[in-house]
Amino acid sequence: MAGRVAPGDVDPSLAPGDLDAFFRHRDDVPHVPAVRLISTLSLLRGSDDPVVTFARLSRACVPEFADACQVELSNGRHPPFRIRHPASDRVSADPQLAEPDQVLLTPFRVVSRVGYLSYAGVVSHWWDGRAPSETDAVLADLIVKHSVALVEQERLLAAVGRAEERAASLALESISGRAISLATGVLMHQRDLSPDEAEEALRQAAAVTGTTLCVLAAKVVQSRTLAGHQREPATVSEIHRPATAGRPPR
Repeated sequence: MAGRVAPGDVDPSLAPGDLDAFFRHRDDVPHVPAVRLISTLSLLRGSDDPVVTFARLSRACVPEFADACQVELSNGRHPPFRIRHPASDRVSADPQLAEPDQVLLTPFRVVSRVGYLSYAGVVSHWWDGRAPSETDAVLADLIVKHSVALVEQERLLAAVGRAEERAASLALESISGRAISLATGVLMHQRDLSPDEAEEALRQAAAVTGTTLCVLAAKVVQSRTLAGHQREPATVSEIHRPATAGRPPR
């Protein structure tokens, strides 16, 4: 089996077109099942969960590439995942029961760089009545790399989405804070309130009208008044006045 086991580390940058490029640089031409395999892999959908992607891979490899396929995968935290797909009842459902020279092992190890758990495993292919060739070994390696690339692509897209959502949230918080600060200043000037009193008046008016604080603040900045945004305009400021305010002198 020397030379049939793929390297342990997998480069996730492999493009799907490399499957076709492999055959263009070889003397042998892919047979019909291999052509169907390439077509199947080109339609394989990725997931940021390697279990989902590799489960789909095991189905895609049988019977187009091998008579049976097994995927074993672990991220070190959850129980190991294992799935098998034999082509028929006459094919051994366990690679350990098949003839040793008919089994092709492709180990892989992926170190995540986008906040996900790293994972590793091995993909086993085996055939009924024949030993895998050098071409089978190289193709199996490309198949695994293609699957890893699909997982990494989905993880990167998810990471980009989270980063963009965070950036949008920060921008909204900055704009909201500016609007609330300006609206607070308007109320402080109009009603002779302290900063805390003015902000509390805004919050009470927002609660009464069912409006978000940011939207209400923008309206106050635009109209330069809080009038019309509360049930009793005078009471909002009056509740912050000292108890003696407005009493006639003794």
